[in-house]
Amino acid sequence: MEFRVLGPLQVVDGDREITVPAGRLRVLLAALVCNANRVVSVSELVSYLWDEPGPGAHSTVRSYVRRLRACLREVDPTRVFVRLRNPGYVLDVADDEVDLLRFRSIVAAAHEIDDPARAAEALRSALSLWRGEPLADVRSDELSRSLVAALEEERTRAIEDRVDRELAAGRHGALVGELTAFVERYPLRERFWGQLMLALARGGRQAEALSAHQRLRAILSEELGIDPGAEVQRIHEAILRGEDRTAEAPAQLVGELSVPRQLVAECAGFVGRSAMVDELVHWLTNSRGRRLLVLSGQPGVGKTALAVRLAHHVAEHFADGQVFVDLRGFSGLATAEPADVLLRILRAFGVPAAGVPDGVDARGALLRSLVRGRRVLFVLDDAADAGQVRPLLPGTGECAVIVTARYALSGLVALDEARGVRVPALSTAESTVLLSRLLVGRGDGSDELRQLAHACGGVPLALRLAATSLATRRGVSVPELLNSLTEHGPELLTVPGDDRASVGAAFERSLAALSGPARHTLLLTSVLPGPEFTVQAIAALAECETGHAAQVVAEWEEANLVASPGPRRHRLLDLVRACVLRAGERELPGRVRAAAAKRITEHYVHTAVRAGKFVRRAPLHLGLPVPSDRVATVRFDDLREALAWYEAERANLVAVVRESERRGWHAYASALPIVLCTFYVLRKHWSDWEETHEVALRAARRSEDRRAESTVLHRLGALYNSRQEYDAALRANKAAIAIGEEMADPRLVATALTGLGTTYRALGRFTEAKRCYERSLRLHAETGNPYERLGPLVNTTRLYVQRGEFDRALACGREAVKVAKAYGSASHPAVAWLDLGEVYLAAGRRDDAVDALRKAVRLAGSAGDVVTQARSRQLLASAGSPALVDAVE
Repeated sequence: MEFRVLGPLQVVDGDREITVPAGRLRVLLAALVCNANRVVSVSELVSYLWDEPGPGAHSTVRSYVRRLRACLREVDPTRVFVRLRNPGYVLDVADDEVDLLRFRSIVAAAHEIDDPARAAEALRSALSLWRGEPLADVRSDELSRSLVAALEEERTRAIEDRVDRELAAGRHGALVGELTAFVERYPLRERFWGQLMLALARGGRQAEALSAHQRLRAILSEELGIDPGAEVQRIHEAILRGEDRTAEAPAQLVGELSVPRQLVAECAGFVGRSAMVDELVHWLTNSRGRRLLVLSGQPGVGKTALAVRLAHHVAEHFADGQVFVDLRGFSGLATAEPADVLLRILRAFGVPAAGVPDGVDARGALLRSLVRGRRVLFVLDDAADAGQVRPLLPGTGECAVIVTARYALSGLVALDEARGVRVPALSTAESTVLLSRLLVGRGDGSDELRQLAHACGGVPLALRLAATSLATRRGVSVPELLNSLTEHGPELLTVPGDDRASVGAAFERSLAALSGPARHTLLLTSVLPGPEFTVQAIAALAECETGHAAQVVAEWEEANLVASPGPRRHRLLDLVRACVLRAGERELPGRVRAAAAKRITEHYVHTAVRAGKFVRRAPLHLGLPVPSDRVATVRFDDLREALAWYEAERANLVAVVRESERRGWHAYASALPIVLCTFYVLRKHWSDWEETHEVALRAARRSEDRRAESTVLHRLGALYNSRQEYDAALRANKAAIAIGEEMADPRLVATALTGLGTTYRALGRFTEAKRCYERSLRLHAETGNPYERLGPLVNTTRLYVQRGEFDRALACGREAVKVAKAYGSASHPAVAWLDLGEVYLAAGRRDDAVDALRKAVRLAGSAGDVVTQARSRQLLASAGSPALVDAVE
C-alpha cells in the first residue's frame, strides 16, 4: 500500500490504484496522509473540511472517518489504517508507505553526505518523487493554505539544497539554464538569484552575473522597497573582486578558530526528569535533521537547569565548541540584542574585532560560515521570543541548539523545524525528595514536606526558596511556613534584594509580557471557581466573543501559564493560579471582581440548564432570569457531550454553589443544585448531591422561595432513601408535601408523594406506600403532567413485586416502559426496563427477564446511568452464566 500526496492524491496497492471518493472524503484522507503518524485533532479536520462548519461538524467527521476506514478495509481487511487517538485521529503507516515521508527521509540522509556529488544525486532522487502540484485534485482552501503551501516550500528548499551541492561539485555550467527558469518562477527567492550569479561567474560570465544582481535589486525595490540580503551582497562583492568561492568560511580573515567551552556548572541537587533527559540526550546526539530544541515552561520550573544538564550530557558529541548565552528575556534587565550576542559568539570563536562585520544579518552569516562542517553546541538561555533566536541559529545539522524560554516559541516549531518540549512541574514525590535534600537535619515529617511541595506547585524555584526560608530562619517550622503561604501567597518566597530569587517577581515579569487584554483577563480568573476552565467560561468572565477568548487562552498557553488537561479544557498551573489569586485581589477593584463573578456564575448555571435538557425531558420550573446574550455558554450536540461537561466541571459546579451562597445570590444557590440532581443520580455522586442540596435548602429558606424549598426537600428525601436513612427521608418528604399543599401546588405534592411512598415501601408499610403512589398518579393526571408519571409507576411495580402480586406488577411495569419511551428522560427507559426485568425474574420468566435486562444495560450505557447499568448487569449474572453479561458488553 502506498499513499501519495506529492502530486494528485493517490492510493496505490501494487499496480492497482484505489479509487477514493471525491469531495470531503478526499480532503480527510489528504489531511491524514500529510500528517501521517501524527495525531490530527478533530478541530483541525473540521477546519480542513469546511470553511464555515455547522454545529454537527464534529459528529460528521466521525462519520467520514468510518467511511474512509471502510474504503481502506476493502484493500487490506487485516489492517486498521485510521486509528482514534485523543484528541483526533492518526493515519498509522510505515515511512515507506507515504511518498512524503520517503521524500523527507531521503532529504535528511542527503544532508549527512559529505561528498557534494553524492549528496546532489540523493536530493535528485528525493525530488523525483514529485509528480506535480501537491494535492492538485483536492479542494480545500484551508488545506491549501496550511499544508500545500508548506509542501511546496519543502520542495523548493530541496531544489535549492540540490543546486548548492551541484555548485560545490563544479557543475555550474549545466545549472545556468535551470536557475534562469527558477528565478523567473520565484523572482523573490534570493537564494536562487545568488546561485545563478555564482553559476554564471564560475562559467566566466561575470557581466551576466552582475546583470542578474541588478535585476534582483530592481525587482526587490519595486515589489518590497528593500535591497538584496547579506548573502547575495557578499556574492556580488566577491564577483566584483574576481572571486567565486564565497560560500566557504573566510579562513584568511579569522585564522585558527578558537574552541569555546562556556557551559555553566550543573545545578546542585537536580531531581527527577530522568526519562526526559535520556530521551532528549538520545535525540540531540542521534537526530538526522535539524537539532533545534526549545525547552519552555512557567517561571522557575527549571528550564535552565534541564538545559545545562542536557548540555553536559552531550558535550562530548560537540567537540568543536559549547557556547552558552543568557539572552535575558525575562531577567528584569535589558534584553540581549541579537547583534550584540553574535558579536560575543564570534569573538569567542577567535574572530578579531576588526573582522566582525556590522549588522545582525552579516554577523549571522559569518557565524553560519564559521560553524559549517563543525559540531558546536549552543545553549541560548531565557529567550524573549523567536525573533531574538532566529539570527543566532547555525545553518547546519552538525550543530545543536538548546533554547530555553518562558514562551513556547511555537513560531520556531512551525517555521524552523524546532522540537518544542514543555517542561512540567515536578511531581509531589520529586518535590518532596528535593526538599528533603535541601533540608537535611531539619527533622520535619514527610507529610509536612509533601504539603509544602504541593503549596509550591512543584516549581523548583519556589521549592528552593521555601527551603532557603526554613534553613535561614531556624525557628520557623514547616506548618508555620505553610500558614504564611496560605495567608500571603507564594509571593512570600523571595530573597530580599535579589529579583531573580523571587517567585513574585518572576510571575510579575511573565504577567507584564502579556498583551493588555490577556493580562486583564488573567487577573479576572482570580474569581473562577477552580483552576480548570473552558474558552466559553473565559468569554463569559471577560464579557467578550468566544473567538477573542480563544485568542487570549492561546496567548496564555504560549506563555506557559496554562496547560490543556483534555479536549477543549484548560487549567491554570498551580503556582500561577496562586499568584493570580493574590494579584487579582490586589489590582482589581471589588466591583469589577464581583461583576466578573456574577457573569461566571451565570455561565455555569445556564450551561448546566442547557446540558440538563439532554438529561431530562420534564421541564424544570426554576424562575431564573433569562441569560444575557453577552454571557457565553457551552453548546452541546448530544447527551454524551452534556454528561462529559457535567463530569469535567463537577468541582467547579460545587464551588459555584458555595460561592453563590457566600455572595447572597440565593436564586442561583438554590436553582443550580436542582438542575444538577439528575446528573448526581446517574453517576452516584452522593457527596456532591448532599453538599449542594444543603446549600440550596439554606438559600431557598433565606430567600423565602417556597417552591424551591419543597423541590430541594424532596430531592434530599431521595438521597436519604438511597442511603437508607428513612427517618430523615420521612421528615424531608413530609415537609416538601406540606409546602406544596400550603402553596396549593399539586405538582410539588405529587412529586414528594412518590418519595414518601418509597420510604414507606422500604419500611414495609405497603398500604401507606400504595396510597402515596395512587395519589401521586392522580395529581399528575389532574395537572396534565405526563412527565412525572413514571416515578409512581416504577415504584408501584416494585411494590407489587414485594407483595408477590406479579400480574399487577407486570401490567404496571409495561405501562412504565410505555410512559418512559414517550415522556421519560435520558435514563428513564433503562430504569423501566430494569424494573420490568426484575418482575420477570421474580415471576420465574427467565428468558423475558434476560431480554428486558439486556435492553436496560444498553439504554443505561447510552444514558450514562452507571447505577442502572450496574444493577442490570448484576441481575443478568444472577439469571444465568457470566457469558450473558459478556454478550451484552
